[in-house]
Amino acid sequence: MSLAYMMINTVPEKVEAVLEELRESEGVKEVYMIYGVYDIIAEVKAGNVRELTDMILNIRRLNHIESTLTLLVVSEKISYS
Repeated sequence: MSLAYMMINTVPEKVEAVLEELRESEGVKEVYMIYGVYDIIAEVKAGNVRELTDMILNIRRLNHIESTLTLLVVSEKISYS
């Protein structure tokens, strides 16, 4: 499985519309509006890197998205005891 987190900047008055589109996008497992440098964070999962790449490119093409920063997860979850 391939996993990435996308930090997304939108047109300011379109954050809610982009959130709704992301919730309906294939591979988007979680999506949140955030405060700070970015407007939205989305968790994107796919079966392999090629599928993940296609999903990320599709998200970047959505209306009202101005920029993205994609963080590709390269290791499994680490548990601290």
